[in-house]
Amino acid sequence: MRTIALVLAGLLLAGSAVAQTANYDLTVSVDATKINGSPWDGVPGLGNSRVNLNAPPDVAVCIVQAEKKPQCIWREQGRRLLSICQNSRTCTFESLALPPPPFGLLFIDIDARRHDLIDIVVLTGNATAAGEAEIELALGSAVATLTPALSDLAKERGLQKAKVIPLRDCEGNADCRLMQSQFRLKQRN
Repeated sequence: MRTIALVLAGLLLAGSAVAQTANYDLTVSVDATKINGSPWDGVPGLGNSRVNLNAPPDVAVCIVQAEKKPQCIWREQGRRLLSICQNSRTCTFESLALPPPPFGLLFIDIDARRHDLIDIVVLTGNATAAGEAEIELALGSAVATLTPALSDLAKERGLQKAKVIPLRDCEGNADCRLMQSQFRLKQRN
């Protein structure tokens, strides 16, 4: 009898943990160039010549929670990381299980050597700032790990500071504008 009660309690706890997440399709659209006008992939001074790989970004998204390892959405091919939308300014990540707010999103351009930071955002659930500071710390750690080449110029452009937006403002058909991109969340049934 005691074993049955423990199993039922475990199932209830697991069920409530699953109920806290929601599945979303996340669509991100990245600007044609970085905020300073340089291309996402390639050498800025060479333009669209044959010797320059001046291509759209290879977008990946990482879901960041306080005191947890970032959950990044990309494809692994051997030792290489690839976007699910290679060389595309717009990418849809389908059926993402997002945790309850607040949590962070980190958008990066996957490169062979050094990933580029596209944008970071903290999504909140209500008007209070509870938990936002921990998410910003976790985002800062994720940025330092995943995009270690973040230059002083990028820091000056404000890319190291996360924008804070209520989750409901980015749902449905509403685009949420960031520094170098915009995104939209559509909840799945």
